[in-house]
Amino acid sequence: MTGFMALLAVVAPAEAYAEWRVPKYLVGELPIVLAILMTAFLLGILIASGMAARSGSATIRLTPRQVQYLSTTYRVVFILTILGYTIWLASAVTQGVSLNELAGVLNRDEGAIGNLKENSRPIGGVTTMTQFGPVAIAIGFVLRKLGIGGRTYWWIVGLAGFRAMFYAERLALIEVLVPVILIAALTVEPGTRRARWVRAAPVLGVPVIWAIFAVFEYSRSWVYYQWVTPLPFGEWVSLRLAGYYTTSFNNSALMVKAASGTNSLPFFSIDGFWNAPIVAPFWPHPGMAGKTAAEWWAETLRLNANPEFNNTGSFLTTYAEFGILIAAVLWVVLGAIVGAVFTKMTKGSLPALLAVATLFVGLLELSRFLYWTQGRAFPVLLAVVVIALSYPSDKVPLLPGRGRNLRPERRPSVT
Repeated sequence: MTGFMALLAVVAPAEAYAEWRVPKYLVGELPIVLAILMTAFLLGILIASGMAARSGSATIRLTPRQVQYLSTTYRVVFILTILGYTIWLASAVTQGVSLNELAGVLNRDEGAIGNLKENSRPIGGVTTMTQFGPVAIAIGFVLRKLGIGGRTYWWIVGLAGFRAMFYAERLALIEVLVPVILIAALTVEPGTRRARWVRAAPVLGVPVIWAIFAVFEYSRSWVYYQWVTPLPFGEWVSLRLAGYYTTSFNNSALMVKAASGTNSLPFFSIDGFWNAPIVAPFWPHPGMAGKTAAEWWAETLRLNANPEFNNTGSFLTTYAEFGILIAAVLWVVLGAIVGAVFTKMTKGSLPALLAVATLFVGLLELSRFLYWTQGRAFPVLLAVVVIALSYPSDKVPLLPGRGRNLRPERRPSVT
């Protein structure tokens, strides 16, 4: 998907960008640089996963101690997630958020979402606990497949849906749905009707993504655009969805040009570091051109592009901030990490399966931004690293009735 959107961004003429009210900046040598960095990422994946299984299946067998570890870990991350949402909702109420404001969103009142977001700002380092949700979802789904526990993890999906609807944060819902979908696909029983649907998922995914995007845009941007555009909703939302991804590559090309000569420390490639509660108060980013990095980017978009499409991109963003050599090395390393985790998963590692399921959204969002270095990804990264380091390494005797199994399947994946 990333390669297709990159190609679309490169070959689309300036007239197409005019539909999104932005000039085309992805010209000259920048398409070549984009191709080099994407190739570096792919190379890293191929190098690290060269020995990965290409066929067959792997079975994950769990000892009672490992099952107990998962159950305990699930309770911890589930409680942290719910606690984060509870503090966030309590903070919103104390800031004056009422049922009338929620009703305004449902009634599609213009500016309702913006007002709600303004009055319910997250608390740095505290409400970030909601981002343990993807890990809780993944572990909870695994435990459910093993016949342990209930479906309490669906509460997190409901809270993420609430957040997506009223806070205009679609990514929050995607982050908790992707782990369920991936683990379900990787552990599906072969030869069943569900297995056939799973194999069709790459084709079915496009209309599903379009439908989800359309539902949220209808109560958000369409509130305004229905009065100013001659396009019907279906055509308008399709054009807007393509714009979200295509303009991200174009925005990163704009960043290359705009950041030239600022001599600022990298920010957008590693903004999770600068926004961390233990870093921001003591070592704030020096800013760019006399403004904070966020203010500089907002003004750059306002003067040179369309602030409605504000994604920074990923590949060319690292080029703008690090230069071609360091950026290429960075992408090879990132690719190698992705490939190594995938390889561990194909060999039957449960921690690797959880890592793939929870961090796969970073691959889906590569067109728009570098997800893994965002502050919202830190709780997930922290959790999967802790699990990888502390997961009991018990060896399971291959005897009937010992331990628990995730059922195998016949495709090159882990079950």
